[in-house]
Amino acid sequence: MPFTLYYHTACTGFYGRGWAPLAMLKHAKAEHDIKEPQDAPEGSGFAPPMMGFPEGHTIAQTNAICTAIGRAVGLAPESAADQAKANQLVADAGDITGEVFGGKPAERLNKWLEYLAGNLREDGYFLESGLSYADFAVAPLLKVIAGKQSKGNLEGVVVPEPLLKWEERMGALDGVAELNATGISILPDSML
Repeated sequence: MPFTLYYHTACTGFYGRGWAPLAMLKHAKAEHDIKEPQDAPEGSGFAPPMMGFPEGHTIAQTNAICTAIGRAVGLAPESAADQAKANQLVADAGDITGEVFGGKPAERLNKWLEYLAGNLREDGYFLESGLSYADFAVAPLLKVIAGKQSKGNLEGVVVPEPLLKWEERMGALDGVAELNATGISILPDSML
């Protein structure tokens, strides 16, 4: 039984919160399907994304999905310290994204982005153990910012150079490059 992502438009119109789980599955070359939210088993969660796992269970909530997929496909850190930091960074990404959509001022968003950049390690990833689900969870944030800025929004928001280099490194990963090559937007124009 493959992983099954349940998300709006089955990710044919936009990726949204389905991007990180899908990118991890593609990176790990894990067998997966993508379906509409109404196809998810009843009681899977309140709102998409939802993720069905090969063992037969289905969960919702992007942060929980990222963590669980990371563990399932070998993108989870090994040490307790890195596990805790990965969970924090996944939650941070959700908080920052909420503030982007909440219209917070550029000064605050820039502080968040500087904080994230300050968490990058010399090897170019967020954790001592290297590439992890935390990297995949943060990546959509930069896509949202770039998309919004392409529409003239988020004036004054500046993505620090270390994050831009990290984004470039992430873009070179096979699964991420595959998603980027589709031309499917992170969000519909109405949300940018």
